Amino acid sequence: MQKIIINNFGAITNAEIEVKKILVLIGEQASGKSTISKLIYFFKSLKDDLFSQLYQDTQRNYFDIPSDLIFPVREKFYDFFGSTFHLPNFEIIFFYSVKKDKYLRLTLDESKKLYSQFSDNFLNDNFKNSASKIKRLLQKELTTSDIYEQLAYEQNKIKYAQTLSTLLNELFESNQTNSLFIIAGRNATISYSELFEKYLFASNQSTLEENRKKTFQLKEQTIDETLMLKFMERIVKIKEVFKKFGDFEGLIESYAENNSIKENLNHIQLNINKILKGKYINDNRGEKIVFNDNTQEYVYLSNASSGQQESIRILQDIFMIFLDNLKVLRIIEEPEAHLFPIAQKQLIELLALMVNQNQDNQLIITTHSPYVLTVFNNLLFAKRVVEKNPSADSEVTQIIPKDCWLSANDFSAYSLGNQSISETTNYCESIFSSEKGTIKQNFLDTVSEILGGDFQDLYSIHAQTFARK
Repeated sequence: MQKIIINNFGAITNAEIEVKKILVLIGEQASGKSTISKLIYFFKSLKDDLFSQLYQDTQRNYFDIPSDLIFPVREKFYDFFGSTFHLPNFEIIFFYSVKKDKYLRLTLDESKKLYSQFSDNFLNDNFKNSASKIKRLLQKELTTSDIYEQLAYEQNKIKYAQTLSTLLNELFESNQTNSLFIIAGRNATISYSELFEKYLFASNQSTLEENRKKTFQLKEQTIDETLMLKFMERIVKIKEVFKKFGDFEGLIESYAENNSIKENLNHIQLNINKILKGKYINDNRGEKIVFNDNTQEYVYLSNASSGQQESIRILQDIFMIFLDNLKVLRIIEEPEAHLFPIAQKQLIELLALMVNQNQDNQLIITTHSPYVLTVFNNLLFAKRVVEKNPSADSEVTQIIPKDCWLSANDFSAYSLGNQSISETTNYCESIFSSEKGTIKQNFLDTVSEILGGDFQDLYSIHAQTFARK
């Protein structure tokens, strides 16, 4: 299990959060949900930055802690969150393994620069020696023009890269090969023309490049641009695939290796169609949703409902994860945006299916929706019912598909802010009961009471008015 502890950073006064296979953060606007999720992404994606540093380094043929570890961490933090020169002292600790007490701690030094402290057991001599050896092998120049030796050289570089990736997986306690932060406002990849998308992409790249050149005191926060850029890169690739094969069915027929995989993908496609209220197609006229098979009536995606626009990129990403059998980290801001509660239920069940596909898959969600909590609660309770009474397996499966059930050991949920819920609660409260294996009922009841409180007050006035007549 992993964990993050945050003190005095941005809107977050104090938070301690277990980062399990599924983490749900709920809270009011400006309560710090996005900041926490972005910090988690920062720590979880450091593995990719260190891979690039070690793979591309031509200055040193040995592993050097300052240049290969400390410096990349510091520069990435500045690029993400901007200068620390104006910030109050903070402390952020990310445990890559709570069990092993393996962590990275970030604070500020006396000159307001970022100070990185790794736990004593984070690095060992085996990693340092192995990383040094790989750097030397990667830096070895090819001295022949023989085509076969050139081919062998390139194959060896691939092998060294795979070895380096395995080393970093062990270092960061993660086998995930694909990390993506799915931003709020993702309909930006739909509602604007491809020309505008290219301009936005180029503009973001330019902003990031300019910011990297600045001294640390002048660095500006560019994490939103960074996340948008990576999200757009993913979507461009997805759109290219769908443009080539037309729709989900075309991909299934072209890529599915056997009937079992096809059956699974067809099931996913069916649920995607339910959420979209139609079939997604990408042809030479662009992206569209066909809502009547018989007459081929359709709407261009750019003219579709906001719910269809907000959800389509998540749905395509889920489908591609299954198709490519990826090991993923997905952080999704407000997956419920503009969706009716029934569609929210269908989307969360698809995400649960994605998490269950691979033991390394991980999902982090920020949300405002009590409906999302209720859906997760049902998926957790379905598993618990059958664990307590195995004979109920078939009955429960008829209500909730078995491959969507969630284990209590893999789930954590926190409420942030909490000012409107209770004056006695802390800023960051766990709302998951490990004893019952579900979200705490008193939290769900409290939210319902808040939503229904005005009606009850109005009804009391209404009743008293009739009593006075």
